[in-house]
Amino acid sequence: MDRMSQGAAVAVRELLYAAAALIAPRRSVAAIERRQLAGVNAMLAAARADVAHYRDPAYAGPLRRLPDLAGLPIVTKAQVRADPERFHAPERGWFQTDTTAGSTGSVLRVRHDAGAYGYHGATLLRRFLRAGCRPWWTIAHLKPFPRPSRWFQRFGVFRRTVVHAGLPERELAEAILALRPGVLMGYPVMLRAVLRELTGEELARLRRSLRLILSESELLTAETRALLSEGFGVPVRDEYSAFEVLTIATECRHGSMHVDADRVVFEVVDPADGRPVPPGTPGVAVVTHFRERAMPLVRYRIDDRVAVVPGACPCGSRFGRMRLLDGRIEDSLVLRDGTVVYFGAFAAVTLKQPGIAEFSVRQDEAGEVTVSLQLDPAAGLGFDEVCDGVRGMLRDLLGFDLPLHFRRIDRLELTPGGKARLVRSRFRPGAPGSAAGPP
Repeated sequence: MDRMSQGAAVAVRELLYAAAALIAPRRSVAAIERRQLAGVNAMLAAARADVAHYRDPAYAGPLRRLPDLAGLPIVTKAQVRADPERFHAPERGWFQTDTTAGSTGSVLRVRHDAGAYGYHGATLLRRFLRAGCRPWWTIAHLKPFPRPSRWFQRFGVFRRTVVHAGLPERELAEAILALRPGVLMGYPVMLRAVLRELTGEELARLRRSLRLILSESELLTAETRALLSEGFGVPVRDEYSAFEVLTIATECRHGSMHVDADRVVFEVVDPADGRPVPPGTPGVAVVTHFRERAMPLVRYRIDDRVAVVPGACPCGSRFGRMRLLDGRIEDSLVLRDGTVVYFGAFAAVTLKQPGIAEFSVRQDEAGEVTVSLQLDPAAGLGFDEVCDGVRGMLRDLLGFDLPLHFRRIDRLELTPGGKARLVRSRFRPGAPGSAAGPP
């Protein structure tokens, strides 16, 4: 199918699903859960018929209750990457193929059918409205690749212009200023770069039109949220998504991250044994996108550290709430004594330490940790002074000295998808070549 007909196939479905997507959060919790159960059972029936992986006896028969979903096996990214064809349905009609951005170090090609992709597109309208956007606000979207216009944008609602995130920072800032956007949307690493580049006069000019920041794809820490909100002078709203299952949750104007319960079933499980944990307890994310037919992933483990937030939200949505914690399991260091240091510790320190524009952390196979620092010249601090500050703040936060090497970089290296893989470890305690002993 050619690109024009592909776009038409999705646009038609986005339009058809728009009303349902807007109504869905207002249904009762019981009605939402009934629809989720019906959706999961329909997905399982299609998967058993079309997809090799789900012919396993573990997936036999429909689920009687939604909690019974937790009894099915968890699917990991490693399983899918090892044999993706086992998760592919025969192609019937239009399929969209995406490539994960590689922020975990593992690239995976995933597929979505027109129905799943179209409903996802309809929920984007809901995201904008939920975040407090006004339909006449224009959006400057920082992205390393083009994005299609949604049906409502073609009618002038939430008009979006993609600004290529690979531009030099000065050109990036000038392109945004020329657009005079009401909304600035992008990865936190790119939003920080724009904020650093703008002069005081330019920032004042941007603030005359800017009303909202929409963050996406990367972990938005509390420190980064505060930096962006204070710097741009507007609220910041986040979302949580993965290429494999598309959008999982979006933030409302009251600051709650609501799960897209009309598309996915969201679970939080213990990373060690895979069992569901109580609301409020940290664990890792497991997601079932029950509208998907092209590449159905039942109980797909994403490995982001998350928790369910109990209770209702003042915004009136009856979709459940969740919160992201301090990054992916992979975005952490494991020290030689088994201590785990998560991304959030480094993010908190490097955002509070003056003189740092961006950072990345790498742990090699032997357990050695190197911190790469891009300095902010405006602070007027030397490299050694900044490094000493990072060491001291980490010591105060962690309660022990973390042996570190530092190196200076001119610009942060991004993944092919434009994200910043800020913390990465190749160290595996007990593996051949790894050292034992204290951290």
